[in-house]
Amino acid sequence: MADTAVTISRADTSQLSLQEQARGFSNKFHVDASDVALGTGSSDTVTLTLGALPSNFVINNALVNVTTAFAGTTAFSINVGTTSSTSALVTAQSVKTAGVLAGLPTTATLTKGTASVNLVAVFTNATGGSPSALTAGALDIYLNIVDLSDQTKLG
Repeated sequence: MADTAVTISRADTSQLSLQEQARGFSNKFHVDASDVALGTGSSDTVTLTLGALPSNFVINNALVNVTTAFAGTTAFSINVGTTSSTSALVTAQSVKTAGVLAGLPTTATLTKGTASVNLVAVFTNATGGSPSALTAGALDIYLNIVDLSDQTKLG
């Protein structure tokens, strides 16, 4: 099994508008199949670094929306988390079918930290083909990231 690490381009990340944030998310990360079409083995893993988190953070909402099913490999899944816990936000789920994947709201768990870590999306190919054989696929990762160092104390 080979592991490949890449960093997502700044053009593929965005902070959501206040109107969009009313739905419970502050940031969106877009991933196309071409972003993770790396490696040649049938059990390869591609780790996509989405960006750095602030040193004092809480993530209280996570969701993956597969807008175009990933095609070209037999089994392909995503985990979303941090470099400390790669499945802290979204546990391994297939991206072979378009639709919304469950994240933090279903597990009722907050992800928090007091040291800066990176957000990551880990894509795993489990059987036939390889990530480099992907022919289609797109998804959006939605997160609500709260920088606690920005919060002022009341009192």
